[in-house]
Amino acid sequence: MSFDLSSLERINLTPPPEVPPKCFLCSGPSAKFITRCSNRKGNAGRHYNKCVPCGKFLGFADDRGNDPNNPPCNCGTSSKRQVAGPETQVPRGVHYVCRLGACDFYAPARDADLRQITVNSDLVGLLAQLSII
Repeated sequence: MSFDLSSLERINLTPPPEVPPKCFLCSGPSAKFITRCSNRKGNAGRHYNKCVPCGKFLGFADDRGNDPNNPPCNCGTSSKRQVAGPETQVPRGVHYVCRLGACDFYAPARDADLRQITVNSDLVGLLAQLSII
């Protein structure tokens, strides 16, 4: 993935959900939590929603990756762009999930050759600071 910074315009990110969503697995209530400061995946201090009854992680409750131009999820709202951790099937693979945490939407971000886009581990922190992922 490459970026021409001279052609980029500032994007107003779509806000996170105002209230924790109902769980899309068990329909139970969810609550907002904060990741531990010791989180090694670059998510320390991030707010997230998690189902109270079944423990399902429903999504991060912040504006990182909430580009309104992202593909729509199953709820019809714009999705959230994220990057997978280093231990996953596609390490540092860029993908989209439901921005609201209200459905099980998942779609890999693909390049022109339909390969999943991956990010070098050295760039993950910078892209997170810029709220791109």
